[in-house]
Formats: sequence, C-alpha cells, structure tokens
Amino acid sequence: MKRSWKRQQQGSSIIELVIVVLMVMILSGMAIMATSNPSQSSRANAATDALVDSLRQARQLAITKRRNVLVTLSGTNQIQLAVQTLPNDPPATAIAPVLLNDGAAGGLQFYLFGALPNTPMAALGFGNNSDIDLEPVNGGAVGSGIMFTTSGGLVGSGAAAPANYYAVGNNDPINATIFIGVPGSTVTARAVTIVGSTGQVRPYYWGGTAWQE
Repeated sequence: MKRSWKRQQQGSSIIELVIVVLMVMILSGMAIMATSNPSQSSRANAATDALVDSLRQARQLAITKRRNVLVTLSGTNQIQLAVQTLPNDPPATAIAPVLLNDGAAGGLQFYLFGALPNTPMAALGFGNNSDIDLEPVNGGAVGSGIMFTTSGGLVGSGAAAPANYYAVGNNDPINATIFIGVPGSTVTARAVTIVGSTGQVRPYYWGGTAWQE
C-alpha cells in the first residue's frame, strides 16, 4: 500500500512540474510581447510630447513677446520656431530646432496612416488628407507656412514677401492636424490638432478602434 501511494505521489509531481513549466513559458512569452509594444508606445508618447510642447511654446512666445511666431514643419521630423521681429526690433534669439525622438533611427516622423479614420475634430473642419493637413477656415490657400499670432490664434503665413501675408487664406485662421507615427506600426499612430481661432493644441493617440485623447 505504501509503495503504491508513493508511485501516485511521484506521478502527480511530474504532471505538476510539467504544468508549472508550461505556465512559466506562457507567461514569459506574454512578457516578451508586452515589453515590445510599451517601448513603441513610450517612444510615440515622447514624440507627441515634443510636438505639443513646441506648438504650445510657439503660442506662448507669440502672446508674451507680442510678436508672431512662425512654425515650420520640415523634412520628416523637424519642428522649427522663429519669432518674427518688426523692422526696428533687435534680431530675435535663434530657437534650436526640435526633432521627433531626437532624430533617433526608427523614431516617429510626420506620417499619415491612410487606413485610419480622421480625428474627432473632423466635424469641425479638420482634415486628414496629408500628414500635415492645414485647412483655412475662411477658404483660400494656406501659403508657405503657419504661425501663431499675438492673440494666440494660428494663421497662414506669407513668409518673406510681405504682400503674401494679406492674400486670401493668409492671416486667416488655420485648423491644423499633424499626424505622426512609425510606418507600419499603428500602435505608434498619434495626431495633434490646433484650433485656428484660439490656438488650442490637443493630442490624440490611436487606441486600436478609435482616436483617444
């Protein structure tokens, strides 16, 4: 009787060991999968923060310095701010450009995921036709750039030619949406909208089924 009981105990111990090993393998696999997405999401969040901070800095500079601040989005990931001085002003201090994820390889870039829908701001006239979508509220062309005014709004910019600033579409509110992400990875999809009339900046992330704030 004792020998039979020992055999049962040994058999059950082996089965339990196999179950434990399988559970460890499953949990390890889940952990590996979980650590890849958070790293991508963290990188996407950092890039979004850099973009949002730059836009809000530009707006705050325009209000406090009472000078328009030009915002230039160039290349795949560069954000450049420049205070627009008046003729008798001293030269403005140069502002260093900001690169999404500091320009690291595999970092986020201005990118539109064509399969994803527009942000919830679509109903208010915000587009998603390109990674940097600029929609003049009063119609006309956007011009060669955008900038925040001393009242905090976002408008079109005529750049070097002063006459262009007053053309239709320039100096008018611009509703802007800037899409960023890593191509092929929708988990990194992010969007930032700017309300032309107020300059309000709102970030969004793709939650898998819809844009979330």
